[in-house]
Amino acid sequence: MTPSNPDRSLGFLIHDCARLMRRSFIERVTPLDLTQAQWRGLVMLSIHEGINQVTLSELLEVQPITVARLVDKLVANGLVERRPDPNDRRAQLLFLAPGSAPLLEQLWSAADELNEIAFSGLSEAERTTMINMLTKLRSNLTPHAPAGIARASSIRVER
Repeated sequence: MTPSNPDRSLGFLIHDCARLMRRSFIERVTPLDLTQAQWRGLVMLSIHEGINQVTLSELLEVQPITVARLVDKLVANGLVERRPDPNDRRAQLLFLAPGSAPLLEQLWSAADELNEIAFSGLSEAERTTMINMLTKLRSNLTPHAPAGIARASSIRVER
């Protein structure tokens, strides 16, 4: 059996593109004085506002204790609020605080800028086809992923 060519391997290419985009994104948002965990948490909460810490830990694919410390820091910085869960008096739900809006706007702007770079040289039809194909691949793979990972892959972002 001959080894696969990584430059033609779907998994390798997707991982490498994600790595390059993540590194470029981190470079763009470094001036915001947020850690990668903090901006990931804020973005995930902007998509799933009103979730609890356990669900956030599943979406971020980190341990609940890690998310507890992350949320403590975001609350202390005035970016996130904990509110009582009306259905479970022991639980709290997470919501964005008003102070998070300017940071999120800058994060989304950096993401839009990076997407333009990534899609440069592709026509609008090619961009649409690529997004549709990746959405289909995700849909094909989701049923085969562990539960927490499957939930994280069902994210829908509309801005």
